[in-house]
Amino acid sequence: MAIQHPPRFFSIGQLWNLARVTASLALSRLLGRPVTLATPVMLMVEPTTACQLHCPHCPTGRGELTRRGGNLTIANFRKLWDSIRPTPMLLQLWNQGEPLVNRETPQIVRHAAASGARVTLSTNVELLARGDLAEELVSAGLHELILSLDGATPESHASYRVGGRFDQVDQGIGRVVEARRSLKSRHPLLTWQFLLFRHNLHEVALAKTLAKRWGVDRILFKTAQLEAFEEGEGDRWLPEEPELRRYDLVNGSWVLRRAKRPFCKRIFASAVVQWDGSVVPCCFDKVGAFVVGNLLEQSFEEVWRGAKFQEFRQRILTGKRPPMCSNCTEGLSRLYARPKNRGKNPGGSFHLL
Repeated sequence: MAIQHPPRFFSIGQLWNLARVTASLALSRLLGRPVTLATPVMLMVEPTTACQLHCPHCPTGRGELTRRGGNLTIANFRKLWDSIRPTPMLLQLWNQGEPLVNRETPQIVRHAAASGARVTLSTNVELLARGDLAEELVSAGLHELILSLDGATPESHASYRVGGRFDQVDQGIGRVVEARRSLKSRHPLLTWQFLLFRHNLHEVALAKTLAKRWGVDRILFKTAQLEAFEEGEGDRWLPEEPELRRYDLVNGSWVLRRAKRPFCKRIFASAVVQWDGSVVPCCFDKVGAFVVGNLLEQSFEEVWRGAKFQEFRQRILTGKRPPMCSNCTEGLSRLYARPKNRGKNPGGSFHLL
């Protein structure tokens, strides 16, 4: 199969659409009502709801994903994706499952990249050791691969990525790096996303060393998100240092620390498409409580500018936010951290970004 490279530049149509999105944001904020002059610059599409791991603070891993599960087919992806004009600048391939469980994910990447989108895929890495999957993703034109790993040792890895095998992680990353080399490709960019938990802070220096050995392009240290907010859950997982948590303990429950009424840009610039074509406003609607349409049954214009989506935007603009917004990262400043020193990094020795 021919090598498909990620697009180097955005089209004039995509850049003009970005300008119109910017205008939509400004006018919506100024007028206090939703103004949608453009189509999304980013779309998150869910390849599958299935995952082979059981992470404690993931709805899928916790068994709390109440909506119907399944896999997105390449035929359905083409139908929903090709209905959007201009092509979104960015496609994020993940949501509530492990994208590589779906065997058609490389075909989805290839189709989106060929249309002019930069495709980012987030994975727990282990399935990359399967067959020729790494080579398929590199040759499909994947722009960035986010490696969701939260430990630099087998013990730490398995503490959160329950059911995971660190040897599979090592093998999977090695196959991607080798595929890039053999295909003479600079992509995908390999980004290791390391969630900061109480049990893994001491591994930060080791993780940086391991990233160099693996050939990872960059490593990002990110504050952890909770899906259960009881005091004991935070005590178990969150770092002791308050500056490395995005939550405060209030009356026995962990509450997100952010601006009280941040302006939500996501609902004017992006949307989330679940595996069955249903559209929700953002990725924090994990169970599909606010479905605004279905791209396999309606045109994109009908959904994007339809009454349900506009009513949801109006609700957010007027401050009548649903419970799912309480854990949203919009308006959150303490999302990423950078180690202060280059040597050993004791817990808490970070700059917040």
